[in-house]
Amino acid sequence: MLKEELLEQVREHGISISSNMIERYVEYGLIVGNRVSLGFSQGVVTHYDARTIDTIVLIDKLKSSRICKHQKDYIFILYWKGYPVQWDKLKARLIEFHSIIMSTFKEIAGYTAHPDYPEIIDDIATDEAANAPKAIGRPSKEFEEKQKIEAQENAKRLILLSKLISDIISKGTISQEVFRVFNQLSNVGSEIAGDTILESTNAWLQQMTWRNAVRQSDEQDYREAYELIHLLKDYWSDLKTHFGSVYDIPFFGNSIKNLEDYYQIKFITDKPSFYRYVLIVLISGGFRQQLMQFLIDPTTRENWNQIIASLPALLAQTSGEEVTLNG
Repeated sequence: MLKEELLEQVREHGISISSNMIERYVEYGLIVGNRVSLGFSQGVVTHYDARTIDTIVLIDKLKSSRICKHQKDYIFILYWKGYPVQWDKLKARLIEFHSIIMSTFKEIAGYTAHPDYPEIIDDIATDEAANAPKAIGRPSKEFEEKQKIEAQENAKRLILLSKLISDIISKGTISQEVFRVFNQLSNVGSEIAGDTILESTNAWLQQMTWRNAVRQSDEQDYREAYELIHLLKDYWSDLKTHFGSVYDIPFFGNSIKNLEDYYQIKFITDKPSFYRYVLIVLISGGFRQQLMQFLIDPTTRENWNQIIASLPALLAQTSGEEVTLNG
């Protein structure tokens, strides 16, 4: 359809929109237009897909919810939901975000070399623990001791994470010492498997392809990434369908609820920042094809649903509760 027809149909949905706004959406890559020449000296016209109306309706809802600071970030939500977007504009936004991440990582790598860095992290972790929600009344000694231990554990995790980032950015490898501590904190049991993972990870890091993967990405990369996102959403949907609510999913539900209560946010909503992180990982990770082949295998999906069905019984076993079957 032509722009005039598009404007008319959008206004029928009760949305106030101008020709300039359509052009802005095109500039941001939120809608896709097919430019067609009218012939010699006749100029060009832009034809819009019928789904453009649905896209503009969703954009209007996003504007009302104020979920993004800038309209340009709507492109990540539209892409995640399967709406047609301009992949080159999506790539440009991803490169901007990727550059910010890399700059931040370089700063962190610089901080870790400072002799006072562990002390600074201890202070930050202590402040975070002190600002955590507290019960009404004067805190007990047990609570204060627990808070102190939590601060120490948080400091360890922050220092480990920063050293991990520093290794990757500064050296292009992860040191054996940092990986050993990571294994200990992660309760990874096999040293042999750990060494194998470290060798494979360092081999991949040394190729340096992950640094330039986003800049060198093309339309096919974004098509494949969305196919994988669609598959992952199907697997997540299996969980929600079986348990009825995200908060009722064993192991995950309570953790999600606690995090939402602590940070006063909702995770089960459209999060452009989350979508950007996932897309960066899928574009630069180098594992898209292998993961896709694994997920499209009917046996994998069947095993996944069997695991979902067994989760309540598994949870009952770990908690020591009895399970009554068939009433």
